[in-house]
Amino acid sequence: MIIKSLEKAIDFLFLFTAQQPLLSLPEIAKKLTIPESTAYRLLVTLRKKNIIAQDSETKKYGVDARVLRLQMAASARLDICKMAAPHLETLSAVSGETCQLYLQQGDEVVCAEVVSSHNAIAFMPDKGRSFPLHAPAGGRAVLAFLPEPFLSQYIARGLKSLTPCTVTDSGELVRALLKVRKDGFAVSAQQVYPGVGGVAAPVFDHRGAVIASMAVTGPDTRVTSERARTLGPLVVREAQTLSAGLGALPGRSECKKGGSHLPAELESA
Repeated sequence: MIIKSLEKAIDFLFLFTAQQPLLSLPEIAKKLTIPESTAYRLLVTLRKKNIIAQDSETKKYGVDARVLRLQMAASARLDICKMAAPHLETLSAVSGETCQLYLQQGDEVVCAEVVSSHNAIAFMPDKGRSFPLHAPAGGRAVLAFLPEPFLSQYIARGLKSLTPCTVTDSGELVRALLKVRKDGFAVSAQQVYPGVGGVAAPVFDHRGAVIASMAVTGPDTRVTSERARTLGPLVVREAQTLSAGLGALPGRSECKKGGSHLPAELESA
């Protein structure tokens, strides 16, 4: 019941647009296909939290100024995409492959920015597409540097298989993450799509927390394990430069490499 109410509240907020910033109670109920009494209860709760406000003239409802905080948060994410673009272009020019910026969102990474390869055969992920953290190189580069409690809980929830090659064994994943910490970059082959390989490095913010990754992705006939060892340091260099632009201190990410820092029960898995 609580989840359903939360879903309705979220749907409620997305009713308002630049073209239709104000709505009456009957309009809200109709758009959400719920009784007016239910819509009114949602209104009361959202007004109490200063998320929805009533226009004094029309008596209709719209989003409160407090919601601008979400706009600011979204703008901050867009700034990261803008800052990452030249680094992705550099990587694409050097590698000849498609390059992406992945942002962490919970148990997933989301493709936030893409610079396409000029090759006739290339991997072309859609912006906005999400992937589980354990599968693509862009996800593993993030997962390897997240706090221990998060990692333990993530593994406990189960590792979803996307292809026959996706790692679903916790012990195997932990060993892969230890290698990511040692090398500073992640490598994956056919973990998300058959015939696709990738190399990725983590991006850190001013707190030294991992928030994203930069990746080079292409057909595994070109992005081979041998070539990945050459591309890895290049991706790390661009990711570190982006991290510095976000305020990460020099060496902040490197200090996390080399040590396992993984829960004992996972290291022995």
